[in-house]
Amino acid sequence: MSSPGPFGPAPSLDAVRAGNAQLQRGHKGDAVARIQFLVGVFDDGGFGQRSQNAVSAFQERNGIAVSDADKGTVGAETLTALEAAYEPTRVSLAKIDGRNKSVHLMLEFRRKLGEFAEALTARGMNALITDAFRTFKEQDALFAQGRSTPGDIVTGSRGGESNHNYGMAVDMYPVISGKVFTKPTPANKQRFEEIQQAIIDEAQALGLTSGVTFKKLHDTPHVQLFPENVLNSKDKCLPIFNANGHSFDAVWDEARKRL
Repeated sequence: MSSPGPFGPAPSLDAVRAGNAQLQRGHKGDAVARIQFLVGVFDDGGFGQRSQNAVSAFQERNGIAVSDADKGTVGAETLTALEAAYEPTRVSLAKIDGRNKSVHLMLEFRRKLGEFAEALTARGMNALITDAFRTFKEQDALFAQGRSTPGDIVTGSRGGESNHNYGMAVDMYPVISGKVFTKPTPANKQRFEEIQQAIIDEAQALGLTSGVTFKKLHDTPHVQLFPENVLNSKDKCLPIFNANGHSFDAVWDEARKRL
């Protein structure tokens, strides 16, 4: 099947599910972002070679028969298999904040978050990921809060110095009776604290790092892939990112060596 050209509009996922269209190299848009989220690549906003390779590898691993021309394209069968394979992660991150930051989370971290969601569910608890990936600009704006702009100081990291900037951290808050709470109320204080402690415990049980362990600034809602002494964002991630043309994949390749 021929490519639609460099980053042209992609069909909807509904059209793909119905068998009326395929996602393929050269497409861009929300449907492509969703596929990249599932296969764990960041392809500069479009369906490029990395995305095609990742989809092709998935098809091969899962015995999905496609023609040579359609290897690495996403039709109805491939989409169904992708969503089924990553169902825990897909559901656990489905209600991430409206900025659609889930696209940039490292694949192995997303898988851990899927296990995390299942562990909380097994305990009759629920939490919402309110913040995941942040751009350097967003991180700088957050760093300015409580310093040069109004608000409380909530981070000690500038742009490029946070695991959020590389898709290896999220913030999570308790969900009680279907509502997310960032702070306890007198009526729900006990339940809030129980869920908050469960978030910390389950993160550590999965080998993740909770922000309560940070020495300089306790960050209770924060959960990240590694302790800072394993892959420090400022001293290790940022130089790798800059030296490789602002590549998230280069940072993630280095991170995988430490898993």
